[in-house]
Amino acid sequence: MSSDNVFRLQSHGTQAGGGARQPARPADLAGGPADFAGGFAPLASGLVPLTGGLARRVALAVLLGGTLPPGEGRALSGQVLADKLGLSRAAVHKQVKQLRAVGFAVEAVPGMGYRLREPFSDLVVPEAVLPYLFGLVGKDGEARNVAGPGRPGVSSWVGVPYHFLRECRSTNAIARELIAKSPSGTVVVTDRQTGGRGRLGRSWVSEPGRDLTFSVILRPALTPAQAQLLSLAAAVAVAEVLEERFGLQGQVGLKWPNDVLLEGRKVCGVLVEGSLDADCLHWVVVGIGLNVNSQASRLPALARAAGPGLGGRETLPSPRGPEAKEWEGRSQPISLAEYLGKRVERAPLLAALLVRSGERFASVEEPAGLLDAWRARDVLFGRLVEVAAGRSTLLVSGIAEGLGPQGQLLVRESGLLRESGLVSESDVERSGPEVAARGRVIEVFAGDVSVRGLPTVRG
Repeated sequence: MSSDNVFRLQSHGTQAGGGARQPARPADLAGGPADFAGGFAPLASGLVPLTGGLARRVALAVLLGGTLPPGEGRALSGQVLADKLGLSRAAVHKQVKQLRAVGFAVEAVPGMGYRLREPFSDLVVPEAVLPYLFGLVGKDGEARNVAGPGRPGVSSWVGVPYHFLRECRSTNAIARELIAKSPSGTVVVTDRQTGGRGRLGRSWVSEPGRDLTFSVILRPALTPAQAQLLSLAAAVAVAEVLEERFGLQGQVGLKWPNDVLLEGRKVCGVLVEGSLDADCLHWVVVGIGLNVNSQASRLPALARAAGPGLGGRETLPSPRGPEAKEWEGRSQPISLAEYLGKRVERAPLLAALLVRSGERFASVEEPAGLLDAWRARDVLFGRLVEVAAGRSTLLVSGIAEGLGPQGQLLVRESGLLRESGLVSESDVERSGPEVAARGRVIEVFAGDVSVRGLPTVRG
């Protein structure tokens, strides 16, 4: 296979899809050290990799965060901000206007200066997310007294450069356009995706301004056989963040190859695309769609109103419609807000996802810990499953027996096996009377999985 070919790893439940190419119009990009030397230590030191206008707006957002409760609750004068940022008062005013333009609720208090009327924690523009990514603000958006990024010892950022588009057809498609000029760790984020794909070509629907839809560009030193592990890594990262931030230990499950579930209902999906040849991966784009504040009950109506190709979360057919059978054994959607019973702030959540994703992506070369983390949350283990290629071609049915060393699904065969390059006989259990009696173990590297039976008791 030539390096120009593009592979797709399991588009089950994914937000990021294809569609017509369109020019990317990103916000300012993060680059090298900041090109100003103000009194704002994290940026002036060059420890936080930002530059230009974006660096100034991030610094301004952090400083204004100190005007929010539980901060000091007072305005900061234009002169104070100018001194801290190393800018003129006119330049400060210009940066304030740009923050307002991207959704910051900055108000001018006569005779006092500027302050935030409300937090910026639900925005997903870079000025709102990067302060959390770098550890420059606390969980409530207040400024932290730090002299450098909040992730000491991390040499490679995931989330920088940061491209934001208010709307696009597909974050994965935009990321692919940016491959030639983007370093590993680049992220593309949108507030509304209009051309995403779900499982087997179904629409992937979201409510604008409510969910998280983003793609990360990677240049991993992996073989093509290891590519599957990146999908697992993204799903594990999401699961760990949900558990740690919201106290959901024991409630988050993982369904091979890339679905994240909350007590059996799907909250997140992943799509991995890349370019490869016979012995190496040239680049990979990991697309993640997380249902944050949307309402599952609104999705069918949104899909009908928008027509085909609205981005975000998979649509559901009518329970009595002709496609209802396709959903048997598959996970129904849910959002974090629906599950928790409260609205979730997206900026700190996205920052946490980028941090943990970077850590998990870095662990893929030695995947034992990653595979253990998946197995601890595996919802398929011990269940009767069917694996199909496309909508109707059955590959294998049997009992799911966990993951192999390359992240492949292991299924002990109890039904039909069609000739396909997507499955192979296990090299581990191919002989002996016990294997003959219990059936072969089939290694599945790709396919659409549905659950057909109750779990067995783990030994």
